[in-house]
Amino acid sequence: MPESDKLKSLLYILTGALFVLVLLDKSTGGVSSSGQQTEGSSSSFFSHFRTTGKNTPLPPNAQNPGKQSHEQIMDQAEDEILSELLQNGDHPSDETSQADSSDPDELFIPVVDNPKETRPSTSTAVSRLDHSPGEVKLYYLKFFGKGNKSHSRLVEVKRKHTQGDKVLFILKELTKGPLAEEKSQGVLNALPSKMDYSKEYAVENGILKLSLSPEFEAGAGPELLKDRVDEICYSLLENLNLKGIRLYINGKQVRSLGGVGLPIPEVLTKNPRKIAIL
Repeated sequence: MPESDKLKSLLYILTGALFVLVLLDKSTGGVSSSGQQTEGSSSSFFSHFRTTGKNTPLPPNAQNPGKQSHEQIMDQAEDEILSELLQNGDHPSDETSQADSSDPDELFIPVVDNPKETRPSTSTAVSRLDHSPGEVKLYYLKFFGKGNKSHSRLVEVKRKHTQGDKVLFILKELTKGPLAEEKSQGVLNALPSKMDYSKEYAVENGILKLSLSPEFEAGAGPELLKDRVDEICYSLLENLNLKGIRLYINGKQVRSLGGVGLPIPEVLTKNPRKIAIL
C-alpha cells in the first residue's frame, strides 16, 4: 500500500475516534434547562480530567445538578468520607489531649540519687583493743614460680593466743618467724630477725601508733620493703579492730623507708594482695 494511503487511513481512524469521544461527551454531559450547556454546571467526560491530582474533589453542586447516577452518588459519598477523615484524622480531640497531658504516668520521671558513702564517725572510733584469747592469723612470705616469673605472696598461718597483750603477741610471733614445718613448705619471713619494737604503743581514733627499730628498713630494696610493710599491716589489722597504722622509726614518724626512699602514706592500710593459706 502506498505511503499516502496509509496516512489517509490513519487520519480516518483518528477522526472517527475523536467523533466517538465527542458523542460520548454529549451523551454523558449535563444540559441546562434552556437546552444550552454551561461551563459551571457541566460534568462532561473531559471535566473528570480537570479534577485529577487535586486533594479536594469537586463539590456535588459543581457537577450535575439534575438526576445523579448510582456511580455519582457513590463518588459523592466517598468524597464526604474523605473530607471528614482529612479534617479529623490528624487532630486529636480536646478530651484525648487533656487526658494525655494530665496522665501522671506520662509526667513522672524517676530520679535515683547515687548512694552516699558512709564512714564511721570519729566519736565512735576504736580507743581500746580486744585482747581476749583466741586464734590469731599471721602473715609471712612465700615465692611462687621460677626465674623471671617468680613472684611473692603473703601466706596465712595461725597461732594460739592464750593471754596478754595481743599487739605485742603478734609482733613477737612475727619476729620469731615461721615454724620449721612451715619453712619446709617454702614459707619465709621478710622481717629481719634482729628487728625490735617498742612495747609502748598508742591507739588514737582507731589508728595504731607503732614504733619499730631501724633494722626494719635496713638492707632491703623497694620490693622487700613492701613485703615487710604488708606483713606488719595484714597481721595487725586482720586480728584487731583498727583502721590503720601510723609508723615510727625510733620514735620518729617516717614517710619514706630505706636508702631508696620508698614513700609510704601517713596511715598504712592493707594493700590488695593475693593470699595463700597453708
